[in-house]
Amino acid sequence: MHGVLLLSAMAVRLARSLHHVRCIIPVAPTLSLAELCRYGDRRHNPILGSLGNVATRLVRSNDHTLPYLETSGGVKIYLWERSPAYDLLQHCTVCLTTVGANTAELAAIAVPMVVILPTQQLDAMRAWDGIPGLLAQLPGVGSLVARIVNQQTLKRLGLLSWPNIWAQEAIVPELVGPLTASYIAGALQPWLDDPDKNRHLRDRLQKICGPLGAAENLARWAQSLL
Repeated sequence: MHGVLLLSAMAVRLARSLHHVRCIIPVAPTLSLAELCRYGDRRHNPILGSLGNVATRLVRSNDHTLPYLETSGGVKIYLWERSPAYDLLQHCTVCLTTVGANTAELAAIAVPMVVILPTQQLDAMRAWDGIPGLLAQLPGVGSLVARIVNQQTLKRLGLLSWPNIWAQEAIVPELVGPLTASYIAGALQPWLDDPDKNRHLRDRLQKICGPLGAAENLARWAQSLL
C-alpha cells in the first residue's frame, strides 16, 4: 500500500529532472500483476491521496515487451516477472529497497541501494506478543497503543540493512520516517548523477561481502568430498 505509491510518485519526480532514468520493479513470484496494480488504483488504495497522489494503470503489450505501470502523467514503471532477478539487478545503477534479506542479496552482487522504512501508518503494525499485543487489539485504543509502541521501537533501532550491519557503519543510505516521494527521489539522485560515487559504493559492497565465485568454490568443495 505504501511502496507502490511512493515508487510511482518518485518515478514521476525523477522523470522531470533526469529524462534518461528508467524505473523497473522486480515483481515477487507470489504477487500477480493484477494484484500489484490494485495498489496504484485510488478505488482500492485509500491512502493514495496522502502518498504522492499518483495513480497508475497496468499496461500489457502484445509485442513481447515488458508490461508496465503507467502513471496518469505517462511515466512508465516496467515490471520484471522472472525470478530471481539477479541478471536484471546487476544492470541497475541504484536500487530502492526496504529492510530484509534483499539488502544482503543486493550487497552480494555489489548493487548500490537506498533503504527505506516508511512509517506513515505506525498503527498498522500490531504483530507483537504479550501485553502490548493484547492492548493493540482492543477496540478504540488499539490504534493509539500500536502507534506509541512502534514509535518507541523505532527510537531503539540501529543499523537496519545487512551491508551496514556487516560494516558497522552507514555505507548505504537508510531513510526512516514519514517519507515523501520527493525526499526519496532526492536521496536517489546523487547515485544516479555521480558515476564515481556510485563506483565507490560498489567497491565497498564487494569488499564487505568478499570475492565473487561462491558457487564455484562450493562446487569444488562438494567435488572434493565426493
